[in-house]
Amino acid sequence: MQIILVLLGAFVIFILSVLSGGGASLLLMPLVALVVGVKAVAPVMTISIGMSSTSKVFFFWKDIDWKLFAWLFPSTIIGSIIGARLFAELSSDYLQILIGLLLVSTVMQFKKKTKPSRFKIKAWHFAPMGLGVAFLSGLIGGVGPLMNSAYLSYGISKEALLGTRSANAILLHLTKIISYAYLGYVNGEVLKYGLLIGVVSMTAIYFGKLILGRMSDEVFRKIVVASMVVSGILMLWQNKAFISDIIQAA
Repeated sequence: MQIILVLLGAFVIFILSVLSGGGASLLLMPLVALVVGVKAVAPVMTISIGMSSTSKVFFFWKDIDWKLFAWLFPSTIIGSIIGARLFAELSSDYLQILIGLLLVSTVMQFKKKTKPSRFKIKAWHFAPMGLGVAFLSGLIGGVGPLMNSAYLSYGISKEALLGTRSANAILLHLTKIISYAYLGYVNGEVLKYGLLIGVVSMTAIYFGKLILGRMSDEVFRKIVVASMVVSGILMLWQNKAFISDIIQAA
């Protein structure tokens, strides 16, 4: 019964991930932890989100920005390998709090800009950003929609954002799962739940695409920013005990 509820929850989460430009990982974490335990969350999510990303690439193939993908390609591989290697050795609590605060700070993007920003995101900027995000993803399992702000600032369409982000995500999660397997974190249970949630996610992507086609770019942008803020709040909430310990120790 528990796994059925988890799969239903995953179905809804992956539909929302299409409408919000991605970021299913933070919502999926507590659900996956219910059935496999905290330590297996990262490899299970890596399999399932990798499968959902494959589905998104299929549906948004013609919208992928291959120039951005080329800049992301090498840094994603390097960052994810290093992050996965340090997965069991470093405490990620402080990183999760920092990422949560960064995501919450994107609420400022709701403010209407009176004049255009002098800083323009360029394609090559995604190389160092991709390195950092891939490293963090390998280290803690998922960072949510952390790079969506950069994609929006770059100025690509909602379909291009989903396609390009997902193409890079396949590379990211494939590298991570190979690294996790090599390091001994993938077993039969991890594969079972990863594949089950992955199949559900691929079905959900189809329904999400149908809804996305009826949505304007402006509404999509607002949903993306809102999802970043909510993801940040959720990440901070999941680490509330650690935050409380820091405050008490201060």
